[in-house]
Amino acid sequence: MNQDHIFCRMINGMIRLLLAGAVFLLFLHSIFSTSFVGRLVLEDGTHRERTLNIADSPLRHLLVFFLLTVALLLGRKLWQVLGGHKNGQADLHGGKKPGMVRGDIIFWSMTLLTVILAALYVMKTQLFPGSDPAKVFEIAMQWRRGDFSSFEEEAYLFCYPFQSGIVLYLYLLSFLFGEGNFVGPQLVNVVFLAVIYGLLAKLSGLFGVAAGEGTEGFGKKRTGLQVAVYAGLIVWVPLSFYVTYLYGILPGMAFSLGAVYFAQRYLATRRLRYIAAASLCMGLATVIKMNCLIYLIAIACFLVYDAVSLFFLSGKKKWKEGAVSLAFIVCMGLSVVLCTGISNAVVERIAGRDLPEGEVMLSWVVMGMQEAPLGPGGYNGYISNVFTEYHYDTEKVTQASLEELQKIATRMTENPLDEGLPFLARKTAFQWNDPTFICLDRTRGRSAKTQIPGWLKSVIEGRGSVRLSVLLNYMHTLILLGMLLYLFLRWKKGTLYELMGAVVFLGGYLFHLFWESSASYTIPYFVLLIPYAVCGMAEWAALLEREIDRLWGNGKNDVRKGKKVHEKTGLREKYGKAFAVVFALGFCLLVFAFTRTNLFDRTIALDDDKNGLDASEQFYQTGIWENPY
Repeated sequence: MNQDHIFCRMINGMIRLLLAGAVFLLFLHSIFSTSFVGRLVLEDGTHRERTLNIADSPLRHLLVFFLLTVALLLGRKLWQVLGGHKNGQADLHGGKKPGMVRGDIIFWSMTLLTVILAALYVMKTQLFPGSDPAKVFEIAMQWRRGDFSSFEEEAYLFCYPFQSGIVLYLYLLSFLFGEGNFVGPQLVNVVFLAVIYGLLAKLSGLFGVAAGEGTEGFGKKRTGLQVAVYAGLIVWVPLSFYVTYLYGILPGMAFSLGAVYFAQRYLATRRLRYIAAASLCMGLATVIKMNCLIYLIAIACFLVYDAVSLFFLSGKKKWKEGAVSLAFIVCMGLSVVLCTGISNAVVERIAGRDLPEGEVMLSWVVMGMQEAPLGPGGYNGYISNVFTEYHYDTEKVTQASLEELQKIATRMTENPLDEGLPFLARKTAFQWNDPTFICLDRTRGRSAKTQIPGWLKSVIEGRGSVRLSVLLNYMHTLILLGMLLYLFLRWKKGTLYELMGAVVFLGGYLFHLFWESSASYTIPYFVLLIPYAVCGMAEWAALLEREIDRLWGNGKNDVRKGKKVHEKTGLREKYGKAFAVVFALGFCLLVFAFTRTNLFDRTIALDDDKNGLDASEQFYQTGIWENPY
């Protein structure tokens, strides 16, 4: 397939620009402010959870990026010396057979390390489920005792029947680990965590494919990049804390990534078995977590693009392969319907009753556009209140939700600078700008079945948690900056197919811009950026290395390439770089001018210390918020 066709370049450019816009906004949030789950002191002296924001220092983040750049340049030189590569690119983008063998050993060693460390964390904490996971786990155990009161009017599954899939999953696991055993499912989460890391590392192999190569190069080992991605995933720890969170996040993400991986394998090989595997993974994922449909939509978009390319842009019209790509979408859709139907039928058979309709999905959108105690768009009880108010009549609930949504939209569009943009900006910070993605908040305060070691307790809720949050704050910025570098440095030489994971992130970003907010909902999408960020940093280091070599006298290009080639490309490169520099300077000036406005303070540089709250003291645990651990 010709990736240089104008249609392919336009789609590639549009997607990269959309991604760059979303990531750049998150990047601005990250360097100018930091969000975290804090506490409001009420008039009666009690505390209430609230997401707070503190000011951050862009200069410190840029200094960390500079230090990382120096480390990457030194690391590349060391890699070349130890690996015997002349230009440092062979193992990152292709590798040799000895490197492949070594890479496989490192890959499986990292997988084993992930399992061991995560399993040790589970056994050292043995945390009882809390919050919503406690509800679904208790309902699963009620089923074991023959208690199906969760289906009664106003009970949990009467309101949220779509949660029956995760309840069924925990119910079935209880036959393996025993009734009431919550540690067993947490250890299963450990396996799913390793699967997620492994799939993300494997998918990064597509980044080594050159433009014009399509997906044919997918599957070739790019050991250096895959090892670096896996290392980055292990070091970025928020997702690993979710192994004790029995809410379907990890199994849903593992199956969804499996669908992405098999879809990429199909595009590379055109083997039908990958359609069956991807469809099964997608069906199982949506049974556990309905928002995994975002993955299906992203995969479907690429399959439609693939079919259009085969129908109209291929040298030889490949109608059969294009039709199969469209049939792939149908297979995934049928699998979702079939798996959901089977799950619902099993639940109804176990419970001996039909599943109720449940609350209207549109009411979640309304709630997602309202203020809430924890933060903009968070849970505020609206969905339950409107459901009860209209006596569970879904038509009336839908009508009431639609009317409320229209009022919100009218208010925000009539006052975009006072109502619309500030709300959406604060909501974005609420769910994307906490560098821990509330992994510590979802962990602290829960009862444990064992005595947690002091050092681990400190990491969860004491001084160690402060140090971890600060470290993750810098990593958060580096991931976003690495993603931006990837988007622009691989603009021409990257393929559209390698953006599938990034498009899933974009889908999650847009979906949760309007849906109920929580950083625990967005973490499965943010982690997808890590492979791209690692690749972007590698491209950045390679670019600097080439420029340094050119400036410091390694310029033998005229001799090797020939004078005519140099003269032909020199003018284009000269004006291309000049245009890029002018564009970058102009863009920076616009951003700088925006930072001088009041709107910037209300949308990007959020700081609750200015609102009279002791947000910084809470984040750094100083003053009355000092923790003894």
